[in-house]
Amino acid sequence: MVEGDVAAANADPAIRAIEAAHALAFHSGLGSSLFAPSHNSLTTEDVKSFAKTAFTKGNIAVLGTGIDQALLTQLVEKSLTGAAAAASAGTTSSATSYFGGETRIEAHEGPQTVFIGFGSTGAPSAELGALAAHLSPQPSVKWSKGLSYIATVLPEGTSVQSVYLPYTDGTLVGLLVQGTNAANLKEAGKVAVQALKTVSTPSGITADELKKAIAKAKFNAASVVESRDGLVSAVGSKVPPYILTSFHD
Repeated sequence: MVEGDVAAANADPAIRAIEAAHALAFHSGLGSSLFAPSHNSLTTEDVKSFAKTAFTKGNIAVLGTGIDQALLTQLVEKSLTGAAAAASAGTTSSATSYFGGETRIEAHEGPQTVFIGFGSTGAPSAELGALAAHLSPQPSVKWSKGLSYIATVLPEGTSVQSVYLPYTDGTLVGLLVQGTNAANLKEAGKVAVQALKTVSTPSGITADELKKAIAKAKFNAASVVESRDGLVSAVGSKVPPYILTSFHD
């Protein structure tokens, strides 16, 4: 299963671009890949040993949906019976730092892809959520064309997706640009850069655009928690430094 996930990720230019963006932005910690390398010396016993020190009563938060609180408490107590009371010193991590940079990765499959954006440290901010919503060319109504600057000037054969990834003490935000060839990717990239430059100026966004961006950001935040993975992700970013697990009916 792990090998399949790694193979699928390596074949997806969008995933590779976001992974590279994390590595450039944060280096260690948030910059570490979610996927295992092709060749790894870790054994099953290594994983079990780490789990014993990391999954402890002192650093696990539990989220339950559609389940009675008393039953959830009973299940949690039963599950953590054999867990250690506190995590070992080796499982602690340092605060996130932002570095940034530029890199190029050779790819032989899928559309040509580039990520243009930046990272920040500290708790996720509503401002960055609104910025990502404002930049997004995705239309509010299905089967219609977006009304944002990006949507109206994108060349044919290209796409731009707004990226907003908030974590406990860091955030990655920007635009994922894809095109069928180098020429149209370059043009779409120019559009993305111009959009980012425009919003960084004092007059780059009108009061009406800001109002719409805030409303869209609120809608996006509400939509995220409608799914199991989205709910875990949203809550997980607010309960540092815990490992978040979940119970469902």
